[in-house]
Amino acid sequence: MLIPFIAFLVLGIPIAFSIGFAVFLFFFLSGTRIPVLTFMMEMYDGISIGALIALPLFILTGEILTRADITDKLVAVANALVGWIRGGLGHVNIVTSMFFAGISGSAIADTASLGPILIPAMIREKFPRAFSAAITAASSIVGPIIPPSIPIIVIGAQLNISIGGMFAAGILPGIVVGSALMVTNYVICVRNNYGELHPFAGVVPATITTFKAMPALLIPVILLGGILSGVFTPTEAGAVAASYAALVGAFVYRTLNLGKLNEALVAAARVTGSCMLILATAIVFSRILAFYKIPQEMLEFLLSISQDKVVLILLIIVMFLIIGMFMDALVNMIILGPLLMPVLVDGLGFHPLQFGIFLMVGLLLGLVTPPVGLCLFIASPIARASLDQTAYAVLPFLATELVLLLIIAFVPELTLYIPRILEFA
Repeated sequence: MLIPFIAFLVLGIPIAFSIGFAVFLFFFLSGTRIPVLTFMMEMYDGISIGALIALPLFILTGEILTRADITDKLVAVANALVGWIRGGLGHVNIVTSMFFAGISGSAIADTASLGPILIPAMIREKFPRAFSAAITAASSIVGPIIPPSIPIIVIGAQLNISIGGMFAAGILPGIVVGSALMVTNYVICVRNNYGELHPFAGVVPATITTFKAMPALLIPVILLGGILSGVFTPTEAGAVAASYAALVGAFVYRTLNLGKLNEALVAAARVTGSCMLILATAIVFSRILAFYKIPQEMLEFLLSISQDKVVLILLIIVMFLIIGMFMDALVNMIILGPLLMPVLVDGLGFHPLQFGIFLMVGLLLGLVTPPVGLCLFIASPIARASLDQTAYAVLPFLATELVLLLIIAFVPELTLYIPRILEFA
């Protein structure tokens, strides 16, 4: 099954069809006497999970707010708050990603939406092109960590981990990652004299700018407050978010009309269809691996290498980086989640919520891992920088995120503190 899968990827066949063809060939040629029709049934069963209804709703929310030009208002708030610090627009890039996290929950959406706004602005203020692309790609990783998040919904639904608990577990790590990236940006900009200095505009202008963006900033507050307090489920939160986004865009900012709403619905349908096809085939792939007890064999193999927890976690992180260079993060989460959960939860004593965040962050790093990180591919052309220059510029930010991934692995309280307060753990 792995050989045709890798062969199809090398030939440039889209990931969903590469997985699907490999699984189909397995059913047809493996001699297991499993009817080929089972493949279709397992695909349908894999995505017939109630929690996944939230997926298209959150995608729609992000599409509506992007077309309603909400990102401009988020950038303005970030600029008022941190734009005056050395490396100003770099900080604005990171803080806007943290704001945008509660709206899109997608690293790729973050890069594609904010890149065309922030990268040209950074270049105009004398930031190097490759650096502008690198910080945009690196900060986009914050998006899926801070809830609500598409990967959190997928991981929680597939591995039967509380999605509300995962949302709570992602809050502190997301804030810590964003803050650490700001420190890294500050150090680099001071050493290399990047960017222009701007004076602080004052408390009153910053307050006015924040007030104007308050309807957008309230979205993650409403969602998290409702989910964590038990007022509505994550799926219902998606419906609330989409409805609220449409109302804010149409009646508060008056930037959303029927034409833009139709564009958002079509785009959300396309993205959802793509995600669901990948999910369906990848889930069948992972179930076959589970049927042949690959997770147990993987646990035994890793334990045969070393009994030391530190060594095993470092090996797993290296595996994340290598696999992340060749496959989409969401696919990796679906395939590796069931494989690694017994290793880390049963073998190394991880809490399921800690495991979910560790898995997500580790595999998201693949989006910015040189030389073929997907977010690097998106950001580089926007900045008109070569991919190798952008890959080199992203290394300090990637190193920072790797350190924080280690902290997530070895300091459980970072992910479990808020869930324990809210009685999710």
